[in-house]
This record gives sequence, C-alpha cells and structure tokens, in this order.
Amino acid sequence: MTARDTIFQGIRDALAPIEERAAYPGFPPSATDPTWLAAAHDLPALFEKRLTATGAKFFADAAACARWMREDGAQLVYLSPAFAGLAPIFAAELAVTLEYTRDQVDTIDAAVTLAAGAIAESGTLILTDGDTPDRLAALAPWRHVAAVPSAKLFRTIPDAIAAFPSDPNIIWVTGPSKTADVEGILIQGVHGPGQQGCFFLP
Repeated sequence: MTARDTIFQGIRDALAPIEERAAYPGFPPSATDPTWLAAAHDLPALFEKRLTATGAKFFADAAACARWMREDGAQLVYLSPAFAGLAPIFAAELAVTLEYTRDQVDTIDAAVTLAAGAIAESGTLILTDGDTPDRLAALAPWRHVAAVPSAKLFRTIPDAIAAFPSDPNIIWVTGPSKTADVEGILIQGVHGPGQQGCFFLP
C-alpha cells in the first residue's frame, strides 16, 4: 500500500461511521437570485459570454474543438471513453488516446472529459467524481475541454447548488487556472489547465 492509499483509507475509515451526509443549509432562493438575470434570458448565449469573459473558449461542436487543439499546437488528445464515438473527428486533426494514466502526464497535452453541468450566471463548469471519474485528465493537461450535456445548463449558482448530486467531490471551474500571488503578475496554468474550453452535447 502506498502512502497515498494509506491517507485515503484513513479518510474512508473516518467517514464510515457517518450514515448520512449532513444536509445543505436551507435558504430562500430569492435571497441569492441575481436581479439582473431575467428568467427568460437566453441561457446558452449568456453562458458563452460569461465563459469567454473568464478567458476560456467556447466551441460550436467537437470538430471546432479538434481544429483549435491542432492549431494551438496539441499533438496528443485524451478522450474520455464515453466519447469514443468522437475519436474519428479528433483523429482527423491530431493523435487520440482513450487511456489516461499518471505516467502519461507529460505526453498528453489536451483532454476532453464529461462535465456534470455548467452555470450560465458565472460561466462555470461543474466536475464531479460521478460524471468525471478521470479527474486527473481534467486538471493536469495544459488544454482541457469539458463536454456539457445541454440539459445540465443551470441558470444561476443557487440553481446549481440545489441540484448538487450526492458526490464526494464537486469542482467548479471558472476559466483557466490563474494566480497573481504577491507580485501581482497574472500567470495561467499553475494549478491546472492553462487553456480551458467547452462545447455542448445534444
């Protein structure tokens, strides 16, 4: 057993006696609903606007995504096995693999994984262990693109919170990884992908 296995086993052992997860605190939706966001707002258009404002990229479809990866210099893209059917589209532009392991971290420079949802209000992508089991592939490559089921586009942050699944890890990604630290110099890609993108699934 590795040190990593020992740590995670300790966490599992500590959580085992807990029969039910604690309930999320209740709050009236009106308390956090953004007044500027009308109920009839075009959510896909708003999401695209918010997403691109964070420095991320929005693609009309998988083919546009594959072209951008090639033009951006990617050579090997990992596709989540759920997207094996998209392999021919990406293979027309660059090399494709359906496996992602730790020893490939330095060779796979782009990845496409499934997102659990997205938030129009903030341009945020939602990743979970249930929907994105290949989480390393979503966080380690320089270029990460999330494929979002169009039915999982939430209007607001409270709407997304209310729909939280019973999942041990939920990650919200709003744009490429960035840090400015104390020097005040903005650097992308320090704690995660330096290029973040998204396209909708039908």
